Amino acid sequence: MRTYLIDNDKNEFIVDLTHSRIHSSELVEYHFRTIGKDNKELDRQIVYVRKLADQYFASNDNVHWRKLARQDSPTIMLNCDKVFKLYRGYKPSSLSQGGDGGLITQMPGKVVKISAAVGDKVKKGQTLLILEAMKMENEIKCGIDGTVKAIHVKAGDTLEQGVLMMEVEAAE
Repeated sequence: MRTYLIDNDKNEFIVDLTHSRIHSSELVEYHFRTIGKDNKELDRQIVYVRKLADQYFASNDNVHWRKLARQDSPTIMLNCDKVFKLYRGYKPSSLSQGGDGGLITQMPGKVVKISAAVGDKVKKGQTLLILEAMKMENEIKCGIDGTVKAIHVKAGDTLEQGVLMMEVEAAE
């Protein structure tokens, strides 16, 4: 599963879980890789996670262990002096390389419904279109208050990753 870590400056770090192996009811091995903006692999790591006495421990070598803080599917992660927003499996279109007003596909999918027209005034967080991907309907939300400048797709279109679907011009 792909996980996006995005800081307040919109710097993006992509982490993929590529493989997991259960050794026992107390030990699981996870294989991760980090991906750069150009979609090339930067690094690979193996992390072992062990549960002992209702506490979790992690190791990179299965020898030296460190205790993990208890987390229940966090949406924010703190690492040293940076705070990251965490997105599992997807990244909101408003955080893509198209800028705040560009809605770009983050995974291949089919356009199911378009809820706006060119010239419409839209609000940040408003659903502008529905994209079906991996048998799920995903609401693609606007990243800014503004006006729909252009729509580059229509209902029924099948899209690859990285396609600019819609442009919104920021309100003045």
